[in-house]
Amino acid sequence: MIKNTLKRGFTLVETLIALGIFAMFMSVLIGSYAGIVRSLKEANDYRVMYSDARRVFDTVVSEFREGMVDYGNVYYGNGCDLEHLSGSSDEIHLVSKDGSMFTTISKVEKKEKDSGWDIQVSKGLAKEVILNSPEVNVKAFQVFAYPHLDPYDQKNVFKDSYQFQPFVLVKAT
Repeated sequence: MIKNTLKRGFTLVETLIALGIFAMFMSVLIGSYAGIVRSLKEANDYRVMYSDARRVFDTVVSEFREGMVDYGNVYYGNGCDLEHLSGSSDEIHLVSKDGSMFTTISKVEKKEKDSGWDIQVSKGLAKEVILNSPEVNVKAFQVFAYPHLDPYDQKNVFKDSYQFQPFVLVKAT
């Protein structure tokens, strides 16, 4: 009788151990891959949101550069603790430098229930334009004007505390 001393292949126990190690390795690998994909999706969502916010604020800044605070139509009451800074407002009115175009930047409630706010711009009699995309939810939008009284009005010309170039603080979350 010839004995075969060369054993070829694996035994059942060796195969089961190898499959178990492979399964554990794959479960760790798949879990890590799923975590990476999830974090990349969240990072992309934040990138889209910040890009949209940057576009909205670039539009708002360009409106302020093209115009100036319209003190004639609106009173920005002093409702803030800081002297001469206006209270928080939901909108700001601007007038073009030549006085021919009026612009309003404001927050409006979204059409869907309990979904926050949109930021809109209306120029003259033109239709209002929503600046932010529907995916972005504006939770708060506040505008502060300084000074709260028109520094160019004749009755304020000799009041030194109002003789500053008007500036506007826009806060949104």
